[in-house]
Amino acid sequence: MNKWLENDIVLRIISVGLAIILWFSVSESSFSIWKDRDFASTQTRIEVPVEAKYDQDQYELVKLYPNKVQLVLTGDEYLLERLSFNYRVFVDLRKLGAGRHHDVPLQIEGIPLGIDKKLNPASVDVILEEKLQKEVPVQVDLVGNVTDGYKIGTPIVSPDKVLVSGTKSQLDEVKSVRAVVQVGNLNQVIKKDIRLQPFGDQGPLSLNQVSITPEVVHVEIPMSIPNKKVPLKVEIAKGPPLGYAIESLTFKPSEVTVFGPQIYLNTLDFYSGIQLDLSRVKSDQTLHLPVSAKSPAVKVEPKDIEIYVKMVPAETKTIENVPIQLTGIGEGLHAKFDSKTDGKLTVTVSGAPAILENLSAGDIKAYCDVSNLTKGKHVVPIRFNLPPYVKVENQETMKVNIELTEK
Repeated sequence: MNKWLENDIVLRIISVGLAIILWFSVSESSFSIWKDRDFASTQTRIEVPVEAKYDQDQYELVKLYPNKVQLVLTGDEYLLERLSFNYRVFVDLRKLGAGRHHDVPLQIEGIPLGIDKKLNPASVDVILEEKLQKEVPVQVDLVGNVTDGYKIGTPIVSPDKVLVSGTKSQLDEVKSVRAVVQVGNLNQVIKKDIRLQPFGDQGPLSLNQVSITPEVVHVEIPMSIPNKKVPLKVEIAKGPPLGYAIESLTFKPSEVTVFGPQIYLNTLDFYSGIQLDLSRVKSDQTLHLPVSAKSPAVKVEPKDIEIYVKMVPAETKTIENVPIQLTGIGEGLHAKFDSKTDGKLTVTVSGAPAILENLSAGDIKAYCDVSNLTKGKHVVPIRFNLPPYVKVENQETMKVNIELTEK
């Protein structure tokens, strides 16, 4: 018995027999599941769009009719309910040339096996037109009004010609290609990139009709701005340190050209665009400072100036009998000084020796503003108009007694 089982042929026969028995046992179970299931055939109708495959660089699809068809699917209800929507209906035009083509067959992708499919209609009519190109100059359209007094120069476009691509009928509609630029309240040169727009006889065309290469151009619009040459005024924002004085201050250029609205320029007698801080300057210095454009000025040329400051040790000088002027006396009132002042003032001024040497009482203007003061006695501060680079010592504490009476 053991020898019989050790026989190789006998073992192979036994293995095959066991495999057949196992297959029948599994198949019987599977067959019973499918036998018990009710196969219900059903039909589904779907309206789907038609896609087109063609060389879009060479052709334009002018017509595709119909562009939607009915897709009829027939099969097991269970399969149809679980059908994914990764299918599509298309027409392949890649082997067709320009012209009208009738009854081009449709194709379907993505329908699994086991489902019958049918299209209604099963073909479409198409018209393909060959794409053409033509070179068109770029036209610049300016929309809006510039600021009063400003003048627009000839726009500069780069590139000034572009290629327009489309079918012959589409290109026939294109009468111009324009860069539309808004210039409302423009007061300076425009430099910007603008997307182009095709125009026909009736106005702008859809950008889907034709393609433009390049689509964007660079536009520069020169601007002629009103200008006026006026003297430059350099103001001392902070004076020199204690014990020092400005002997002279020179700058070049002494005049600047101011650009801005004409109404502003008409009232401009000088331009004060420099504020000097000399609080740490104790010796001669040459300064290079920018000239900023203050609104409503658009720009100022030159953009910087050279200033030479000559600094010396300060000296003082006492000047007597400086007259005090009264300003702003109300109607019907009379103003008088107290007996101690009598309208005269002794002041001590400081500055560069060369300036103080020839300084007299007539060079100093002292005044008191009595505007809005009523009848009675008042203590009023004294203000001064002084020659350049001269200051009054202790000016902040200088006051005078004034009495206002009715005339």
